[in-house]
Amino acid sequence: MPFKLISGLRNNLLLQAVIFLSLLLSVSIYFLYRPSSWPLGSEPVSCLLSVFSFIILLVFLNGRKGKDIDTKQDKNIQTGLYIGLLWTIEILINNFIRPGLPQRDIIDDSFWALIALLILIASFRESYKSGKFTDGIKSGFWTGMSSGAFACLSALLLIVFGMKLILIDPLNIKEWTDTKGSFTVPGMDIYFAYQSFAGAMIHLYILGIIMGLLLGSLGGLTANFFKIILK
Repeated sequence: MPFKLISGLRNNLLLQAVIFLSLLLSVSIYFLYRPSSWPLGSEPVSCLLSVFSFIILLVFLNGRKGKDIDTKQDKNIQTGLYIGLLWTIEILINNFIRPGLPQRDIIDDSFWALIALLILIASFRESYKSGKFTDGIKSGFWTGMSSGAFACLSALLLIVFGMKLILIDPLNIKEWTDTKGSFTVPGMDIYFAYQSFAGAMIHLYILGIIMGLLLGSLGGLTANFFKIILK
């Protein structure tokens, strides 16, 4: 039992480290990229709100020590962090290789579908083994949150340290040329800093936690359905 607890705490702490780094990067973005509405315009405030949301997640994770971060959930967190590497690969492809359209959309959709399938499989497996619908939800939640957190961190790192890559992307240049007259933003870097920041938050909360819960529920329902028909 002590070994299982230590194992669970290890990945819990790793996930907390990912979220804490994301918090620090959000603070950096707040001070590095200052639109004309700074310090309390909609974009800067979104950074401040993200900081508070990261703090809430850290408190939540810290409170789970010794409770439901057991060996099973430890495995789900680990799986989620590995899945998060796929999001990172997608981000690197978009910003280093910079494929055009429609290839980029096809690549993005393919990664999304693969990641969703992996989360669904993980939740189905956990629920089928235990026979509990709730284990599917838990698996989807922890796997989704961990993968989303890793993707969020990757995107925030790119904003802080790789803005030059974002600015030389032909698709971004075209978007800036087409839309710059519609925004009161001092520069292209600030515009895409907050566009990318929104994407980072979407990966954590929408494509991570919410999608994980939905897929976990589906995996749990499917697993229990198979349990019933195979009796």
